Amino acid sequence: MKKINLSNPHIEALEPYMSARRIGGKGEVWLNANELPFPRQPMSLDASDFHRYPDEGPDLVQVAYAVYAGLQPDQVLALRGADEAIDLLLRAYCESGKDSIVISSPTYGMYQVCADIQNADVIDVPLQEDYQLDVPGILAQEGVKLVFICNPNNPTGNSFNREDILTILRFFEGKALVVIDEAYIEFCPEESLVSEMKNFENLVVVRTMSKAFGLAGVHVGYLLASEAVMTIMRKVSAPYPLADPCAQITLQSLNENAIQLMNKQVNQISQIRDSFCAALADIPDVTNVVPSETNFVLVFFSNNEMAWQALIEAGVVARRIPHLRLAEAIRFTIGTTEEMAIVIQVLNRLS
Repeated sequence: MKKINLSNPHIEALEPYMSARRIGGKGEVWLNANELPFPRQPMSLDASDFHRYPDEGPDLVQVAYAVYAGLQPDQVLALRGADEAIDLLLRAYCESGKDSIVISSPTYGMYQVCADIQNADVIDVPLQEDYQLDVPGILAQEGVKLVFICNPNNPTGNSFNREDILTILRFFEGKALVVIDEAYIEFCPEESLVSEMKNFENLVVVRTMSKAFGLAGVHVGYLLASEAVMTIMRKVSAPYPLADPCAQITLQSLNENAIQLMNKQVNQISQIRDSFCAALADIPDVTNVVPSETNFVLVFFSNNEMAWQALIEAGVVARRIPHLRLAEAIRFTIGTTEEMAIVIQVLNRLS
C-alpha cells in the first residue's frame, strides 16, 4: 500500500505536550498532575435534554462564573478547559508562519505546543535566576501578538511582581495582548489581575475549574476578556463549547456552598504544602525548595536520579520537567497529609 503524507510539514515535526496521563506511571500515590486529592461528592444530573444541543448550559455557566469572578457575563467565555482558551487565542491572533508570541520559560508547555500547531514563532525570554520576569527582555520584543504569563507560574510555583506585569501591560497597549494564565489563582487570590481588566483592553485572563475546584475530569475553563477581544474569540469558539453534563456539574460547583468548600480545601492544601516544605528543609539531599503559592512544590536534589528512582520504588508518581534549568528538580503535587508523609519518608532514606 502506497504511503500518503498529507499533513502540514510543521505538524510532522511537532513535539506534542506530554500530559501527566500521557506520561503515565505506576504507583499508589499520584502527585504528578496538580490535581486536588479530595474526591468530589455525588452530583445529580438531569438527562432529559441530552437529546438536544446544549444552548442554555454554557450561558448559565458564564453568568455564574461572572458572579464568582466579579465580572459581567459578556466578559466570560466558558470553554473545554484552559488549554482550549490558549489554543483559540493563537488561532485568532497569530497568522500562520508570520506572527510570534512571547513566553518566559520555564513555564507551562502548552503555550509552545499551541504556537507550534499554529506555526507561530515563539520568543522565549527566560525567567531570571529568582524566577521573576525579565521585564526589559520582554519589552525589547517587537511585533509580537501575544505575551503569555502564567501567574502563579507552573512549574516553579511562584507568583510574579505585580508592578512588573502592569509595566508589561502598559507597554503593549495597542500592540499585543497580554495573557495571564491564572490556573492556580485560588491559592493566592490577592495576585489576580482580573481587577485590572477595567484599565487594560489588552489584558486577557485564563482560568480553570480543574485545580482548586477539583474538576479535572470535567475539564472546564474560562477566557476572561474585554468586549473587543471577546467579539473575536466568539467567532473562533466551537458552536457548543460545553457538554451539558459538564455545564450542570460546573453550575453545582459554583453555588455558595460549593465555593465555601473549595476555599476550605484550598486552605487545607496550603497548610499541607507549608508543612511539607518545612519537612523538606531537614532533608540533606534537598538543595532547594522554590517558595510556592500553588498546590505543587518544585524541589531540587543533589542527586535527582537517585531521588526519582526511590520515589518510583515506593509507588510515588511525581513529575520531572523537561527543561535544562530544572534537570535536578522534581515537582510534587500537594496531596493528602498521609501522601506527603510518604514522600518525606522516602526522601529521608536517601542519605
